[in-house]
Amino acid sequence: MFDTLGEQPLFRVAGLGKNYGTRIGCADVSFDLYGGEVLGIVGESGSGKSTLLSCLAGHMTPDQGEISFDGRDVLAMAETERRRLGRTDWAFVHQNARDGLRMGVSAGGNVGERLVGVGARNYGAIRASASDWLGRVEIDASRIDDRPRQFSGGMQQRLQIARSLLTGPRVVFMHEPPGGLG
Repeated sequence: MFDTLGEQPLFRVAGLGKNYGTRIGCADVSFDLYGGEVLGIVGESGSGKSTLLSCLAGHMTPDQGEISFDGRDVLAMAETERRRLGRTDWAFVHQNARDGLRMGVSAGGNVGERLVGVGARNYGAIRASASDWLGRVEIDASRIDDRPRQFSGGMQQRLQIARSLLTGPRVVFMHEPPGGLG
């Protein structure tokens, strides 16, 4: 249950599985992930990577298995607690950036919205943080009021990454994010 140093895994998955009728989406997936580690899931198209990621991130309920985060049973959490986790300790970067952005909201609003979700209320501080994060992902701060639809696919992906990393999540789920950055 613990590594040799006695540290508890940050994220633990045991026996996870998801079926679609008689078709297997993923089966018997188990791993421990410790703070600071990176885990990549690779496989052929149709091998269940997206299903697994959706189950891990709480977007889909697995048919069997266990998921724990920081010692807490994720599958037993109330919906409100899982949503809070998704605003604080977790982030999700979608394969298609448009799925992770609000297209009618400015770039700064998209990034800053995550801060509002965790209680920030000072408009100036939110805008300054959004501007800082735009710069970190190489989007010029002068584009803070532009809508995501005015950006290229790669810039939309970087905007989504800035939005996701702003609050310093402990786990970031990335669904093929480098694809739009080429």
